[in-house]
Amino acid sequence: MIRKAKKFYEGYKKTKITLKQLKKANNLKGNLGEIGNKFALLVRMMRANLKGEFEISTADKLKIVGAIVYVITTIDAVPDLIPVLGFGDDIGVVAYVIGKLGKLIKEYEEFERVRRNEEKDKNVDFDNLKVVNEI
Repeated sequence: MIRKAKKFYEGYKKTKITLKQLKKANNLKGNLGEIGNKFALLVRMMRANLKGEFEISTADKLKIVGAIVYVITTIDAVPDLIPVLGFGDDIGVVAYVIGKLGKLIKEYEEFERVRRNEEKDKNVDFDNLKVVNEI
């Protein structure tokens, strides 16, 4: 990551983030190419943390907030208004943060998997379940 981008990122880590900003960040994931899906995961992690559903340490939260704010802010090392290059530094910052949070990301992916399974179970009436295709 270029020094200028790292300098901006360090400043953004102290920023507080709102649900509105998280929504804006989620809309920008398409600008980040292949890393956009992992960025969307960081946004979901912060949303779950703000709702009290998933615990994130303060140090890890600072990394995630810094990356999200860096992406949604147009003033950074390479302004996002410059085609193609503008999001290159954003991708670098997000990749850096994802690399630092490997274990936490795996924990959150498991949290989402369990939550999805619980939601599926809520929608199944096990008392009236029938076998349809018996062989």
